[in-house]
Amino acid sequence: MRPVEAASVTTPWALVAALYATGLVAAGQFAKVSLTLGALAAEYPGAPVAFAVSGVAVMGILFGVYAGGITASIGPRRAILMALALSALAGAGQALLPAFPLLMALRVLEGAGHLVLVVAIPTLMAALSAPKDRALVMGLWATFFGVGFALAALLVGEGAAPVYGIHAGLAALMAVVLWRMLPRGVAAARRPLPRLADHLTLYRTPRLFAPAMGHGTYAFLFLALVTYLPTALEAPWLAAVLPLAGIAGSLATGPLARIVAPAHLVSGGFLAMAAVFAAALALPPLAAPLSVLGLLVSGIVAGSGFAAVPWLNEADADRAFANGALAQLGNIGTFSGTPVLAALGVGASLPMAIAVGVVGACITALGYRAALRGGAADQGSRVR
Repeated sequence: MRPVEAASVTTPWALVAALYATGLVAAGQFAKVSLTLGALAAEYPGAPVAFAVSGVAVMGILFGVYAGGITASIGPRRAILMALALSALAGAGQALLPAFPLLMALRVLEGAGHLVLVVAIPTLMAALSAPKDRALVMGLWATFFGVGFALAALLVGEGAAPVYGIHAGLAALMAVVLWRMLPRGVAAARRPLPRLADHLTLYRTPRLFAPAMGHGTYAFLFLALVTYLPTALEAPWLAAVLPLAGIAGSLATGPLARIVAPAHLVSGGFLAMAAVFAAALALPPLAAPLSVLGLLVSGIVAGSGFAAVPWLNEADADRAFANGALAQLGNIGTFSGTPVLAALGVGASLPMAIAVGVVGACITALGYRAALRGGAADQGSRVR
């Protein structure tokens, strides 16, 4: 048994809260540019400023597994502190609004910091949590992006430079807070630095990639629906309600995962989503409220995917690699889902949701079945 598991009789909720707050800062790395694109376009007329947002997702697509390997190699504490320092420095440089090529280079650097944060933080949160609280903590973590984006939308002003400067200051502040709060030696034996071959090893190991399969499928659908369902159903109020429904679903993961295994919550959640969206298609007067229910179920799928990482993997290093795969496939889903639905047309929103729900149920059922057959989940942390 890993030393940290033995020590995790009770969950250090103050530290979990600080790590979650750091996750909100990581979400702000996307939100700060998305919410200031107008100001950025005015500052750099004619420049492709939209790439300043997607550049971070590209980092996740290319280097998600490497981020998991780096975390497993140097340990989550050091990875988080280094990522926050890098994010603070890159963000401070962006606040100066340098020439656009330099701004993009700084965004790539910040994207590297973001990627390490979203891999290392859940790895450490799972290691520090008591087994009985782990699903709850992972469900909470699954809300970080939605909550962070919503808070940014409420708080961010119109000027790019001050927003970027404040965000850099928050990253530096959390680096100091976590430097004081994070315990040393919370990880088990570390692995060598990642290699290209680690991709092959990871995607040949079901217990490492099964959660990522579900998360990538969820991410492909979620952002596309949040973007286009309000238009497709002629219900503008859905734009604010759908993300909140997803957050509520993720928060429900903790209690649900105490009675249902995360694997079943993921595959069953996809199937339930398909049924709900099929009902929405068949009953147009109820399409909007049923879509809210569908997004709530999608939040359960997301939270259960994060909970499945420690459920399937005992070692912190394995969890780091699994979280790296989750980040990689999640970024692929986020990057591709909205353009696919845009190409199909907004009228295809509900049919695509049904199809993705069915496909997601099938592939995750097979993936988790393979993972469990491998015996990887025969551990004390597995759901009762």
